[in-house]
Amino acid sequence: MIPNENFLKYFPETQLPEEKDRINRSNRSSCIQIGGHIIIKKIIKDYKISEILDEYFDDKELGLLLDLVSYSIISESNANQYYPDYAYNHPLFTNDMRIYSDSKISDFLNSITENQCLDFLNSWNERRNHREKLYFSYDSTNKNCQAGDIEIVEFGKSKVNTGAPIFNYAIAYDNKNSEPLFYEKYPGSITDVSQLKHMVDKARGYGYKNIGFILDRGYFSKKNIEYMDSCGYSFIIMMKGMKSLVKQLILEHKGNFESKRIHNIFDYGVYGKSVKRPLYELDEKERCFHIYHSIFKESYERRAIELKINELSEYLKKHQNTKKMFSSTIEHYFDLYYENELFLFATEKARVIEEEMALVVILS
Repeated sequence: MIPNENFLKYFPETQLPEEKDRINRSNRSSCIQIGGHIIIKKIIKDYKISEILDEYFDDKELGLLLDLVSYSIISESNANQYYPDYAYNHPLFTNDMRIYSDSKISDFLNSITENQCLDFLNSWNERRNHREKLYFSYDSTNKNCQAGDIEIVEFGKSKVNTGAPIFNYAIAYDNKNSEPLFYEKYPGSITDVSQLKHMVDKARGYGYKNIGFILDRGYFSKKNIEYMDSCGYSFIIMMKGMKSLVKQLILEHKGNFESKRIHNIFDYGVYGKSVKRPLYELDEKERCFHIYHSIFKESYERRAIELKINELSEYLKKHQNTKKMFSSTIEHYFDLYYENELFLFATEKARVIEEEMALVVILS
């Protein structure tokens, strides 16, 4: 801090340093934003993250790594070219709060090996309580990539289709303590369904035994369920109401609980009911299905279905009397009529649409 002319009025006994002895602040902002840094520093201390990383990085590398972590969290960005701007007005973990250029950061990130990442994850998971009952929340996403010839980048089912190849990454965290446990990256052509087995094996490799998995509907498959059973792991998995495995189950109970006060779950604003039955033919276990109904969600989803059907109808009208083949989605909702390869008109499959609206529930 630099005292102004009023400082000596209230603290006349204080001896001020000579101007030449003061720290050169020409490369630092006169206003440093410390709030986020203080919180991140406290987290690093409480979880002893520096102690783990110190085994794999020297002091210079460790400080820069922690600064890059802080930059990503506080700025919600990982673009190297903007790091110097962040470092100009934020506290840093590097010695003397040195500001490194974006080229230096690129060199540093390229120098980090796969073994260093794996060693850190091993050390991090060794510190967990493996005897405690844990529920793993696990989910993945993918990113489009235009970086060129990278082995992990492949064409696959992208969240946002831009025509570019993708890579997948996933994270597992302790649902009770909200602590991340490990992450994975894998090629873009691998689906969520096939990736789950590798994740379960990784959890076993880290020594977790008394665990259950909380999974999105993208991981639902008979093979995945059988594999988790064989490992002795429990699970909660979301399912689509239109799945043939559970469609009949929903229709059997629809209308029996949505307005019954005994089934009201006030804290979540839904009505719910649990049903026990095998999941599939030849299933050796009775599964517990939890069916939930939300009035607000029903209204929203019914409206979404109506809009989708109307948009598809308008699309079909624009292509009447033309040579046009349509997607399986359109064929699912409409009967299409042709003459001499010309598309004439379409009619709604009322039963299909009505059945889909009837299945507007949440099922897990």
